[in-house]
Amino acid sequence: MRKVILLSTTIMIAPFMAGEVSAQCAATQDCASLGYTETSNKGGCLKCPFGNYWACKGSGEADKAVLGQCTGYAKNCKIGNILNNDGTCSSKKVSGKTPIGVVIYISPENCGWAIASKSISGMIVWRDEVNGGKDVVTTSNWKTAINNFDSCGNTQTLTSKGSNGIYPAAWAAVNYAPSAAPATKGKWCLPAPGVLNSLYTNLSTVDYTLVTIGGEQFVDNSLNIWASSDYDNSDAWTLCATCDEGAKQGGLNNWMKWNAEGVYVRPVIEF
Repeated sequence: MRKVILLSTTIMIAPFMAGEVSAQCAATQDCASLGYTETSNKGGCLKCPFGNYWACKGSGEADKAVLGQCTGYAKNCKIGNILNNDGTCSSKKVSGKTPIGVVIYISPENCGWAIASKSISGMIVWRDEVNGGKDVVTTSNWKTAINNFDSCGNTQTLTSKGSNGIYPAAWAAVNYAPSAAPATKGKWCLPAPGVLNSLYTNLSTVDYTLVTIGGEQFVDNSLNIWASSDYDNSDAWTLCATCDEGAKQGGLNNWMKWNAEGVYVRPVIEF
């Protein structure tokens, strides 16, 4: 008499392989085993039926970033990398892709910031002289200022408080978009002092990349770049990579908010 042996096999389906696995069909109720490994919804994620965990396509493993949004993709990038118009990072120019900036900061949460390859043309004041007073996060201590990384939060505070006529630099950053990535308009911001300090710390690496993509270097350039927060009532922080004050203050300098001479807007974008 022939014996028949039946083998039982448990098949695990990742949440993004064939749609979301229903709670009734799952062989285990362990979220991590089912592929739900994120502790928060970073956008476009699926929630585990058995707990507060999510499965996200962009959990640092995706092949490109979402420009203007942190998805964790920056864990695949390095400071000094090119940020391309399709949301990818690369160490050199890639055929079919257009560089839109250079990576200057990556947070512990794998959120990245890239600075535009060139400044916006024309010198633009930070704030209209008529409107005095404190504007965003005020500190004259550069060691405190470089712990501020909230580029877009600071910028949005300014644009919510006044029009382009009152805060020209912030609005110039928000209205910027490179021709190779027009959909990013509204997602660029004035850089926070901490992001600029990271650029200063990695100046030679960033400048080397800027040369390869035909951008504007920072070395031997005494021009200031507006940051997104205050120094005091009359001044805002700037990056002055090669000036004397910058050398004393982690690359930072302070500049009169309504003096556009020698200072430019150089937007950054999160990814």
